[in-house]
Amino acid sequence: MNPRNTLCAQSLGTFNNLRSEVMVAQILLDNCVYASPRPGIETDKSAGAARKILSEEAVIVTGKRVKHPPPRVPLGCISYTAYLSYFWANDELTRDALGIKDGTVDEWVRCHDGDLPYAVDIGSSIKYHRNVTVNGYRALVYSGDHDAIVPHLGTQAWVRSLGFPIVDDWRAWHLDGRLQIHHNLLQQHDIRDRQGAGHTAPQYEPERCYAMFNRWILDQPL
Repeated sequence: MNPRNTLCAQSLGTFNNLRSEVMVAQILLDNCVYASPRPGIETDKSAGAARKILSEEAVIVTGKRVKHPPPRVPLGCISYTAYLSYFWANDELTRDALGIKDGTVDEWVRCHDGDLPYAVDIGSSIKYHRNVTVNGYRALVYSGDHDAIVPHLGTQAWVRSLGFPIVDDWRAWHLDGRLQIHHNLLQQHDIRDRQGAGHTAPQYEPERCYAMFNRWILDQPL
């Protein structure tokens, strides 16, 4: 985190500079504007104009003005869906469908790490996973193979640290792409494709993740 070695610090600086150009949650994608920036932070120079545009759009789409709109993001950006969530969640039809009573919730906004009221107090979850599996419960662990937030190599490392025997070695099966699967009592899967899955794997590879989960929940061979 804070290297004292000069060469290490320089190398880490180079790495961080290069990583800043890509989306950390999916390293094959270019970095783009976040749909939910921290309060008081403008993510680009056009944010003010973008907020005005979104506010105008909100009146047209939802019939009500969004008080805390995010910066508008490019159409091709993966965060565009998060941008659209402001329209969807604040739409009167959505609020009615969710049973939100008038006067209880003024406006929906996306949360971010700075807003979540919790303290990090668990350094490792390995003992909890071991407790689950030794008591006979099935567990499925999956990772996106292009996630730089929680890299899949780290997932593999802690799965191995559980010390369970390997029943089946790595193998691939195809669903318009490839998923590599590792079997034992606790099954670990890396979701892979030509494009690759990111931190929230179902967001990037919904079809493959659905196939994986559907077979696992039905206790079918993966």
